[in-house]
Amino acid sequence: MAELIVYRSNALMSVRSRIDATRDVIMPVNLAYAESMVGMWHSGLPQVSLVPSTATDAQVWPVLSAVGTRIHDTSDDNCPINTGWSYVGGNHGYNVGNQIAVANHGKTTADVGSQWSDGSRIFTLLAVTNANSLLFGNPYTIVDGIAQGARVKPTAPLTHVSGATNRATVPITGLTPDVQIRPATHSHTVAVELDGRPVPDGRSTGQELVIRESYVIPSYQGMIDTARANVGTPIATIMPRIPSLCRISNVYRWSPGGDLLVAQQVTALTRFTLNAGVTQCAPLTPVAGGSRRQFMPNVGAAGGLNWSAWANIDTLAALTDFTPATLTDRSMPASSMTQWVINGGGVQQWGIAVGLLPVADGVPGIRTRYTTAKGWFISSSLKKNYPQLVWGRTLAAGESVAGTAYRRYLMPPSTATEIVVSTGSQDFVLIERVGAAAQAELDAPQLFHRLLVPVGPTNLTVPDRVTVAGVPYAVPVSPGYGMWRADPDEALPEPPPGVTRARGGYFLVRSGPTVESTCTGAYQRLLLHPFFLAEPTPVDRAGVEVTKVGTGVLRHGVYAHDPTTGRPALLGPLADFGTVAVTTVGVKESVLGAPVPLPAGWHWYGQVWQVSGVTPPTVRASSVGCAVPLQLGSTAAAMTGDRFGYEVTGVTGALGAITISGVHQFRPPQVAYRRA
Repeated sequence: MAELIVYRSNALMSVRSRIDATRDVIMPVNLAYAESMVGMWHSGLPQVSLVPSTATDAQVWPVLSAVGTRIHDTSDDNCPINTGWSYVGGNHGYNVGNQIAVANHGKTTADVGSQWSDGSRIFTLLAVTNANSLLFGNPYTIVDGIAQGARVKPTAPLTHVSGATNRATVPITGLTPDVQIRPATHSHTVAVELDGRPVPDGRSTGQELVIRESYVIPSYQGMIDTARANVGTPIATIMPRIPSLCRISNVYRWSPGGDLLVAQQVTALTRFTLNAGVTQCAPLTPVAGGSRRQFMPNVGAAGGLNWSAWANIDTLAALTDFTPATLTDRSMPASSMTQWVINGGGVQQWGIAVGLLPVADGVPGIRTRYTTAKGWFISSSLKKNYPQLVWGRTLAAGESVAGTAYRRYLMPPSTATEIVVSTGSQDFVLIERVGAAAQAELDAPQLFHRLLVPVGPTNLTVPDRVTVAGVPYAVPVSPGYGMWRADPDEALPEPPPGVTRARGGYFLVRSGPTVESTCTGAYQRLLLHPFFLAEPTPVDRAGVEVTKVGTGVLRHGVYAHDPTTGRPALLGPLADFGTVAVTTVGVKESVLGAPVPLPAGWHWYGQVWQVSGVTPPTVRASSVGCAVPLQLGSTAAAMTGDRFGYEVTGVTGALGAITISGVHQFRPPQVAYRRA
């Protein structure tokens, strides 16, 4: 059985595991990296490296010898949070300091906490770094009740305002702006276990290495105010007395095969705005004459590159945000990537798969609500390349945000990323493939007969359950991708009503008596109706019945349900089925180019009459409503008359992002789907 070898000396560790037939991967861990945070770097192992499986312990520990090949610099990969104006936590401090080089300045600890002015702003002396250097903290402002540091630099020599013993003016000719202020955390705790047992110094073996850490980040406002209130006392010595911003709790899990799972929880201790991503990923180490290529499921063009193929990230010219507009399915924020190093001849050297799992606040429906500005971003330096759990979410004191991310190193040859990721309580199947494939299969014997539930961006059709051979799939049109949760098969005593497991068969979304409903007054109004499915169901056809002819067309599609509002999700649809003609009567069917996975539970079917508003068509409809709450707005006026769902006005073309205009009185159309 594959195992981990863990080498430890006090705070420094290296984690070794077999990764292919002849090589091991070895990953660094530092329990006291940058202000005592857990980091993925130490001087004896500067990068994640490949070593021959025959390499001895002495060749890899405590210093990696010449036997290794460096493949990934992870020195900046312990993920901080972002407050909207500064990164902080991890190995980061608030980046709103001004370092000023002043030869023989004469200031001492007695001057720490004093205030200085450039004529328009007040700066606070936070540290006398040495006899020739001073660190000043910038002013802060309060915006909507939230303190924000300012990235500004003095525009004139700093003159004394209050608090200093040495009041000599400070010139700014030797100024370095945007310096990180350290320390920026306190109360760090860390616990290390291998298979549930403490890890001693020396060499240990096991199946799972778990490191848990927790620390507190003080607020920047509290840092400045505390320094001013305690002149002559370095704030590094009184950190627990500073009012707190939040607490960070991280859990790192290493398992055999080059796997690392990172879980992060951020708990607000005062109100602030949070951007967080759980795991960041510096680029893989390239080879001479080669390049680094990256694929991202559900992502099209962004930053001048096509991420639905193998984008050459070495040509990325600027910081690139992946917003809903860059996505194929806007209800599924970018959640994963595969990156490979290739040589000048196009041959794979080593790779990595990184992503956010659909658990806690990483569930797509929650992320969609809180990552409209960006769901993923890559800096122009490539130093940061990771999903955003939340972006611009304001937390009240006591509120928490939590997510779990995976990282796995990959060895060639590889035509697809086919992996199973386990959190311990849940198992997830991920497939990412660039290029068509008539028949392929992910090997997953440990998941035999598990139910596969789509939980991420998915355009592949797979069996309902894992077969004895694994998960067979095909990619008729490149790229192909999917994410599923592998649930235990807990057989129901009898199938639920409306079960939809017969492939190639049609089913109605709702049963009961029908009537005919005319689209009078519904021209260019998208009418959204709540429908429920007992289980997730891929469909490849959708049909309605026209009972009286009209002019124009009917466009129809499906929007996701937003559980936080009880309404349709406002981003783009899960699927736009296109248009059906209404100039003849009969069942009108849309044949989908690729199957659309409809989620278990609620979704919103939408229909809009378009193109010509001369004669309203009549369609077959249900004569009964659906017992779900409808938000009427600020008055009760909309309760008069029949109410069946929400509407969006002015919809003239393809379905896209929506703004709810109100509730409507049109009965839900009778809709039939074909199970793919």
